[in-house]
Amino acid sequence: MFKKTFTALALVAATSAATVVPAAAQQISFGINAANQQEADLIRGGLVLFQIANGADPVQTLQQAANGSVGVIHQEGNGHNGSLAQNGNAAGGVFQYGNNTNAGLVQGNGDADLLFVFGW
Repeated sequence: MFKKTFTALALVAATSAATVVPAAAQQISFGINAANQQEADLIRGGLVLFQIANGADPVQTLQQAANGSVGVIHQEGNGHNGSLAQNGNAAGGVFQYGNNTNAGLVQGNGDADLLFVFGW
């Protein structure tokens, strides 16, 4: 009895894992968040330089808002969905590579963040 129950549970677990893992393992991401003003200034300066160097690239969104925010969404590959919402003097970059990634960055006043997402 115990052996049959254990075998049934093992089959259910294996089937569940096979259907869940591929859907969850289609992208990987990491972020960099400024911990102090010096790091925030470095991120802001880097994003501005990135905008200057890549301003004509049609697969990215570049913004410099009147409130002092600077933002970049850069995508290389296919099927990406990226968003950047900023409130106040924020600096943010969303960089998506590969295929079919989903990324969103929400920032408050003074935040400085970079988000890198790789999909397959």
